Amino acid sequence: MDHYPDWLGRDLVAGSLPWSQGVPASLPAFLDRYTLHDAYWIGLYAEPGRGATLLLRCGTFWTQGEVPFPGSRVAEWPILAVRFDALERSEVRLRDHGLASARSGPTNRAADSHRTHLVDHHGGEATLIHTPGVRLLCLSRAREPLALLVPAETV
Repeated sequence: MDHYPDWLGRDLVAGSLPWSQGVPASLPAFLDRYTLHDAYWIGLYAEPGRGATLLLRCGTFWTQGEVPFPGSRVAEWPILAVRFDALERSEVRLRDHGLASARSGPTNRAADSHRTHLVDHHGGEATLIHTPGVRLLCLSRAREPLALLVPAETV
């Protein structure tokens, strides 16, 4: 099954994903509106410095009914790219690509650091410690930006 369009890896490595069309937001604001239940983990790509991009296939997170993707093949689902300006730490111990849940919020130690925790369907986990602000970009299989109805934030 082809979960990755040809342009994805090339654009990611070249730094040419259309981030200018993304939404500056926070993951808690995003997760208040959408769920990542049954999202498909593509990968977490760290860059020189502390920047990183999380890539997911998301077909069923459209809980408000904006886009009718549930039930379609994973390869047809939109790609959600989450751009972290600063990823302080990551621990990825997933056992399955399918996610069961996700939550995000400030860490106990400081409000200027957020903890995002993802759990797969077999109990595997990924924990990301990052700065609060992220940029969210949702792309169709044809690389067309899709609207994300989440409030833009500057954090």
